[in-house]
Amino acid sequence: MLNTFAKFLLVGTSLSPLLGAVAVNQLANGEPACRYGAWLAAALLLVFLCWALLRYASENAQKHVYRIKEFERDDKEVLAFLVTYLLPFLSNDKMGFAGDWLTGAYVLVIIFLVIAHAGAFHFNPVMGLLGYHFYAVKNEGGVSHLLISRTELRRPGQELQTVRLAHNIYLHTEAANAS
Repeated sequence: MLNTFAKFLLVGTSLSPLLGAVAVNQLANGEPACRYGAWLAAALLLVFLCWALLRYASENAQKHVYRIKEFERDDKEVLAFLVTYLLPFLSNDKMGFAGDWLTGAYVLVIIFLVIAHAGAFHFNPVMGLLGYHFYAVKNEGGVSHLLISRTELRRPGQELQTVRLAHNIYLHTEAANAS
């Protein structure tokens, strides 16, 4: 189990599109490459870290068989998060990150803390880009967890091979049994 590190990395990587938007905004405003390049590099680094974390966990973490009693797709609240991401660009030029890095850092920290505190790992656009879906699942004991999977779940009762990323967060690695 990767626990706190994995949780913070998942939250951090979810901010990658916002950093990319800052880079595009600065490019569109005619800023020099040294201004928007750092934002773009940070966004791409976060995408790589997300991919690396998921690959490392699926290959190296301890495997668990998870029997799904109930599930529900949990990545349907995309619009609310996208509005949150775009809010700094909609207000005015002063909040556009281009001039004041401190304002940008403040907005990023607030978004990061809200996502981390709310446990809103079910929306990570980077993981969506990598082909992952998020599910609220319950095991046979009735305990709820977040399941991250590339496979679309179709029915309860499936047994899945998973690794535990953090408390209540599992990554589906392969099918254990298609019962």
